[in-house]
Amino acid sequence: MRSFAARRSRQSGSVMILMTFMLPFLLIPIVGLAIDASMARIVQLRLQAAVDGAATGAGRVLGVVADNQVEQLTLAFLKSNFYSGTTAAPWGAYKLVCVPGTDIVYTPGITKKISVTARASVPLLFMRIFNFTDAVVAAVGVATRTDSRIMFVLDRSGSMNTSDGLGSTVIADAKANAITFLNNFREGTDEVGLVVFDSGGVVGYPTYAAGAWSSAIPTAAPYGGPDTKFLDLSANDMAHQIKAVAASGGTGMAEALSIAYVELQKAHMRDLADPANKGTDTRLNTIVLLTDGVPTAISLYLNNPNKIDGLANANNIVLGTSCTFKTIPTTPAPTAANMMTGVFVITGAPTFSQTGTVGMYLIPSMDTANGSSWWMSHAGQTLPPPAAPFNGCVNLRSSNNPEQGNFSGNMPSTDAWGNAMADPMDIPINTITGYTNSKIIGGNVSKVNMGGDLVRTQAGLRSNYNWGLAMWNSVDTAAVRIRADANKVNRIGDTDGPMKIGFEVIGYTGNGGVDVGLLMRVANDARAAGFDGSQTNGNYYSAANNTELTSAFNSVAADILRLAK
Repeated sequence: MRSFAARRSRQSGSVMILMTFMLPFLLIPIVGLAIDASMARIVQLRLQAAVDGAATGAGRVLGVVADNQVEQLTLAFLKSNFYSGTTAAPWGAYKLVCVPGTDIVYTPGITKKISVTARASVPLLFMRIFNFTDAVVAAVGVATRTDSRIMFVLDRSGSMNTSDGLGSTVIADAKANAITFLNNFREGTDEVGLVVFDSGGVVGYPTYAAGAWSSAIPTAAPYGGPDTKFLDLSANDMAHQIKAVAASGGTGMAEALSIAYVELQKAHMRDLADPANKGTDTRLNTIVLLTDGVPTAISLYLNNPNKIDGLANANNIVLGTSCTFKTIPTTPAPTAANMMTGVFVITGAPTFSQTGTVGMYLIPSMDTANGSSWWMSHAGQTLPPPAAPFNGCVNLRSSNNPEQGNFSGNMPSTDAWGNAMADPMDIPINTITGYTNSKIIGGNVSKVNMGGDLVRTQAGLRSNYNWGLAMWNSVDTAAVRIRADANKVNRIGDTDGPMKIGFEVIGYTGNGGVDVGLLMRVANDARAAGFDGSQTNGNYYSAANNTELTSAFNSVAADILRLAK
């Protein structure tokens, strides 16, 4: 036992000698390295936060400050984020290195990029005994911003003139929120435009003189379309145009969306022609729609001579009327002088159980007597279609509308903008009175389809319910075509890829007439029946009062800015 105890005593002594030997050469350096490494890591994290903050801060003003000031501004952000007070940095860090032009690089263009690389020295404490006086830490941050192109489409139909319950009107609330919404985007950088609609749509910004607006997509200047001067404080800027908006009339939603698409394409062609963009347009395109109802108006080509399934005049619905140009030849091609194109308005939303119609009116975009500014303050679709080519037509605007009873043939397959009014499979069999697969496109809706398929025969032409379904279809297919950039093939000289166009939709439900199912489909909201994952998906927001309307606008702005950064 004594021998064992003595042996243990000698082992303890050996351990103590070993620990004494290891303490200065192993244990203290390990502890010191851990402390110094922790300090360096803390400084690196602080530097990373400073770099990220500098990139983000500079990214928020890209396009606002001059290009030659961006890098110096980024350096100022970095120093203010990294240093505490005037000179003190965390844990005594020093020698911050970040050289504009080398470590800070700004790449201008529609998609702007700012990249930041920074280094700092951290004084070491324990590792000095091994002649390591400091350590260098580094961080990298990048921020990008893609400029936005936005068309705001505002419903100014008669129902928007109703009380909001708080002493104001829905249209007044919508206009105030729309102007606030504009301030989320950068004057001089982002491009914003305006379309307003009652029974028909009109471009409210940029303004067009009487007869100057065209649906043709230009290949050379002047282009038109949303621009960067939307808040330049001039008498015709977008905020002033919104303030002038008056509300009355029906709801021509499909035409408004189609006009917005035309305007986006004009700006797209203008930007492609800018040498600085090198034939590429990367702007984020968004149509923001605010409406409080269902479609009650549609633009039609009444005497369309085009054939359907080989049948002449199958798109012509005025054959039985007294109109002079109820039939027109296909050769030579019809011209504006004989094409009967106008806005057809019905009543009875949202069930469309009534039979009376408001009739035909002038399409505002075809008005050669009044420009954009006039139309902003004149709503209600009160102007008749032009005398020519509507010569000889009897009272097409009457609430009794005797000419509607003489509508013959079938309901047109498309509206005046080419948007389908019926299912593509809804084609005639042998005669213009027999159809297969007559139904509303999409099927699952919340209000418009109250039961019963779309009837496009002559009897169906006299029912507002069928017109309501057809108008629903035109809005739905307009949105599908816009998201697909269907007119890409017709844009002469556009060698860029298809425009990526998304929708943000606000439905004001306080008036009780919104078809949520339709608006979700327009937005291609993930909750929509028939959501198409192959197209740009957007968001639908409901708002029942002014507070919710403000919240919806804020959500839309956040959606767009999130995608743009």
